[in-house]
Amino acid sequence: MSDILLPKIIGDNIWQIEGPANDLMYLVLGEQKAMLVDTGMGIGNLLLEVRKITSLPLIVINTHGHPDHAGGNGQFPQAWFPMKDFEIMNTMCTNDFRISDIHNIIQAGEEKEACFINALVNYKEIELLPYEYRSEFDLGDRKFTAVEIPGHTPGSMGLYSQNEKILFAGDSIVNSPVWMHIPVSLSLQTYYLFLVHLREVTRGVKTIFTGHLPTLAKPELLDDLISCAHEILKNPGIGEVTNTFAGEGLLWTHGLGNIIYNPKKII
Repeated sequence: MSDILLPKIIGDNIWQIEGPANDLMYLVLGEQKAMLVDTGMGIGNLLLEVRKITSLPLIVINTHGHPDHAGGNGQFPQAWFPMKDFEIMNTMCTNDFRISDIHNIIQAGEEKEACFINALVNYKEIELLPYEYRSEFDLGDRKFTAVEIPGHTPGSMGLYSQNEKILFAGDSIVNSPVWMHIPVSLSLQTYYLFLVHLREVTRGVKTIFTGHLPTLAKPELLDDLISCAHEILKNPGIGEVTNTFAGEGLLWTHGLGNIIYNPKKII
């Protein structure tokens, strides 16, 4: 299939590459280097799509270890990775796990599923370069700093440009519900506290690039997620029972913010 990965330009030398699992990868072009944020599920030739756009030296960065964000790492010699998510990646980015996800997430019918599985990048160990809060990535004329957003996973990170006021947030800030009900998620209180800290270190942010469609996100989304989490913390158990392929949780909404949470993992 020729349309497995769908690239389009969505900002100043910023490309969005959409995968079939509703996974979003971002390619940011600088003067001297390019930065690839996440590698998606690993369906299709991501490296080829990147090289159609740029020949610049490439910095590959995973926002977290889930298979729809680090599943394509096998196409690259190395990736910067938040090591608190190493076990998640090592377990969930295997071929078998991702094939199961293709069936559960995409639900495209047998013919398309077979095409996607055939186009799956093999899982393999690559060089993982640890990064952490305040790690910096210099593309020449633009710089990004790593910010902590644990909650969805223990190691979830974002990448923020102070000069451009843009944030790549992975799955920690999305227009669809943030999944805080899954087994690897931390407590809702932890997520809330780091969102509050994130608001301080990214004050004035203008655009948030999310890990899944729809994107882009308004900066007000961060405020609404903070309010949403705070309301849950004040009244655990509020919300509507919601089922996902990853399990059941309670869905609560405040403005633009939506969180599915586990009432047993509040604090």
